[in-house]
Amino acid sequence: MRFWPIVTLAVIFLLIRGENHLAVSSPIKMQYDDIYAVVKGAVEDKTWWQARNIYEVREKLGKYYAEPILSTISKRAWNFISQPTDWYVQTFVSAIYITSISTEKVTLKIDMVNKDLISGQIQEGTGYFSLHKTLSGWRIISADYRWEKESNTLGIISPNII
Repeated sequence: MRFWPIVTLAVIFLLIRGENHLAVSSPIKMQYDDIYAVVKGAVEDKTWWQARNIYEVREKLGKYYAEPILSTISKRAWNFISQPTDWYVQTFVSAIYITSISTEKVTLKIDMVNKDLISGQIQEGTGYFSLHKTLSGWRIISADYRWEKESNTLGIISPNII
């Protein structure tokens, strides 16, 4: 009976400590989730293909990109979709590795897979991204894509290489 107050106090301490730990971890996890969603969306979201003009392209890509890259990638995307194409490839993110993170900037590397929807052929690649925190959330400010047996299929679209 003598140990019950000590055991009770220890349990209360562990519960309080656990609550504090969860409260601290939750915002950090939300940051990671937001970063992953932006990068995954930038690679996998194809809604910009239905844009009727460059302004709609920019609006759709603005969910993922910020200047200085947003204008460049919007122009390239509009030039691509404004011409007839038989593009039957879908790109997926297979892994994301954060290489550095601060409250305002993140650099990361991703593994990507390009799948030809007709032949089923797979091509693997790597992407290098820099993101910064904006009033709208995390946005990509530079990107470099490297595909297996190819060098920069999309070209370096960055004012400064990561």
